[in-house]
Amino acid sequence: MKLSQGAQANKNGRVFENMMIPIFKDAGFEVFNESELKKQDVQDKISTLTRYVIKNASYLTIYNEGGKTEFVIVDNPRRIRVEAKYQSAAGSVDEKYPYMLLNGIYQYPESEIIFVVDGGGYKPGARKWLEDHIKENWLDYKSKGKDIKLMSIVEFANWFNHEFN
Repeated sequence: MKLSQGAQANKNGRVFENMMIPIFKDAGFEVFNESELKKQDVQDKISTLTRYVIKNASYLTIYNEGGKTEFVIVDNPRRIRVEAKYQSAAGSVDEKYPYMLLNGIYQYPESEIIFVVDGGGYKPGARKWLEDHIKENWLDYKSKGKDIKLMSIVEFANWFNHEFN
């Protein structure tokens, strides 16, 4: 059965996110879904760890609503929020880049933020817009204590292995 375009996009996004999990685990990070953090046994385990990753990490959006990003890397006391967007064909993922960047600047509690954008299906100007606005320190985000990076999945894997292995 052929998937609808939206269902295929969701599946591709999940596959993309799941490509990142072995990168974390190979460096000795345990991965927990945020929903698991409510369980006492998981809280007890996390209290003994210095390195772990929270998947589907929540935050309060610029619309004052609950939102989720793919990962928060915890290497106590360092916390890095990772937003992953994959688009292999024309669609609307690239239209979320300004929203993603505004949340990064104003809403994410972490000061280190990485946008992993890949797939090649985004509009040609969309990734360039995001890259330029990060380079240009859009809305003076650096003075707010934010360090924002834009990477492909390969760049992320190289960066992560350099930082944590």
